[in-house]
Amino acid sequence: MTYPATNGPTILLRSSWQTPNIGDVAHTPGALRALARYAPDARLVLWPVAIGARERTMLAAAFPQVDVVDGELRPDGSATTPELAAALDAADVLVHGSGPSVVAADDVRVWAATGRPYGFFGISVDPLNPMFTGTLDEIETMVRSLGRGGVDDHQLAVLDGAAFVYCRDSVTEVFLRSLGLTGPAVAFGPDATVAFDLLDEEAAAATKARHGLVDGEYLCAVPRLRWTPYFRIRGEVPSPLDFRRTAYNELWADHDLGVLAAAMVAYVRRTGHPVLVAPEMSYAVELAERHFGDALPADVRPYVRVLDRFWSAPEAMTVYRDAQAVVSLECHSPLMALSQGTPAVYVRQPTDTLKGRMFADLGVAHRGTEIGDGPVPVVTALQRILDDPVAARAETAAVRERAHDRLRGMAEHVLACAAPLTRRTAPPLGT
Repeated sequence: MTYPATNGPTILLRSSWQTPNIGDVAHTPGALRALARYAPDARLVLWPVAIGARERTMLAAAFPQVDVVDGELRPDGSATTPELAAALDAADVLVHGSGPSVVAADDVRVWAATGRPYGFFGISVDPLNPMFTGTLDEIETMVRSLGRGGVDDHQLAVLDGAAFVYCRDSVTEVFLRSLGLTGPAVAFGPDATVAFDLLDEEAAAATKARHGLVDGEYLCAVPRLRWTPYFRIRGEVPSPLDFRRTAYNELWADHDLGVLAAAMVAYVRRTGHPVLVAPEMSYAVELAERHFGDALPADVRPYVRVLDRFWSAPEAMTVYRDAQAVVSLECHSPLMALSQGTPAVYVRQPTDTLKGRMFADLGVAHRGTEIGDGPVPVVTALQRILDDPVAARAETAAVRERAHDRLRGMAEHVLACAAPLTRRTAPPLGT
């Protein structure tokens, strides 16, 4: 693969962490959309970590101008494929995509040795999870007292050498500022999921028809366990830690899904409209089938439909778009709904990381709650949406526009970091 000369820089995006989660799938097209829209002079190259055939087809159709290069880096820093070697040689700036941590720290470290700029496009850095959990307020209190002892030297060096670090949640921002990083400026920057806009009208229409869903007259409910059973998703032999987490999940599943069910019951009894229980992660298909059925009140049960398969991100996005609201125990479905102007309620579990703050940080704190507060705040937030759905959608659209304004500044900063080629000076972070 060769890269012809261009007046604009080449941006290499390291992203696409996994496919069993439509939220993780949405990171990459969201980042590509933001960069293509707000840094139009740049050539975009995607370097994915894990990507399936369905996702490749989706990206090729939506971004035909984006090259996708596969390959890994060997311990000596060399690329395992010629196309990756060419992409690394041609790129002017490396962008680490949105994610739950510095996922590709080793790759970033190799890139840093080239002396060319790199940075992080909406990440969380949680120095406590999984050892310590709690509410977001409790986590922030602990994070404020950690200092540089909360991160290892290798990760600290990668962060310190960055040209920009955009934090998708304010607790990460608090933590990184406490480290006294000397290299990058640190600023809030939304998870790229808020720019995800790929739709699948045909698949969504079929799903809505099958389940009797009328646009604007149904609720989407998204379940979750406290610990994601990755060993089941990956077909691995469970470790002792997996057994412990499974037992913990069993302890809390009825409680947590009961909070979600309370919102479903309130919605059905108020509106007489159906509820679609849908997965953000592949394992939640079986979870929903097991927990939503006979346990629901008899008058509500006929209105609840459970999606019996793991759907694609564009199909989910289209169904969320046409829903009256989304209530989710997962943190990315509310962002996906928000990207389409659909109001959402996010219910955070204590084992979820500090990334749970990213929804409130967009300006919708009144639509988020901790699972430990029980069903009342969830039902109340949903009822407020139903009280004035037009105003709720207008508020959601305004929040989305503010998030896109921030993404514009992020993309422009990435573009300007290639100053040696473009002879531009990078603007202050967050402008």
